[in-house]
Amino acid sequence: MSIAIVVLGSPNDCDGKLSVIAHSRCEAVLTEWRKTPALKVICTGGVGEHFNTTSTPHAQYVKHYLMSKGIPKASFLPIVESRFTFEDATLSRSVIKEHGITSVLLVTSEFHLPRAKLVFSGVFPTLSFRYITAVTPLSEEELLELEKHELAVMERERRNLLTLTS
Repeated sequence: MSIAIVVLGSPNDCDGKLSVIAHSRCEAVLTEWRKTPALKVICTGGVGEHFNTTSTPHAQYVKHYLMSKGIPKASFLPIVESRFTFEDATLSRSVIKEHGITSVLLVTSEFHLPRAKLVFSGVFPTLSFRYITAVTPLSEEELLELEKHELAVMERERRNLLTLTS
């Protein structure tokens, strides 16, 4: 069985500095990788006006950060230059298939977990998943706004999943 950690993209600033959301997800990756250093890591996130306005993919910033914390370059599979959760999953398919991944540790934030579960289980019905929740160090008000957004886009994700089977 081949296992990979997939860390979902999140914001960085106009200079490429990772947000607190991205840092919390990276810390969750580091915790899991240190337990099992044989794990491969897939970083997701491209460029987009709502999360990364630089010309460098967000996933590259995450990979660089994780390498600076001790994960060797050889542990990384190709980055996935996605713009949103559905692309995180669909664009990861080729990497996961090419490397024979049969089980995924999916790292995301607590407010994002319901959507990530819906999308990834729909895109990868035969893969085994363990979901790793990164605790986001934001205020209750900020988390509530993020949770509202997540609820608002769930129906869109359900429609997106239907396009995979039609």
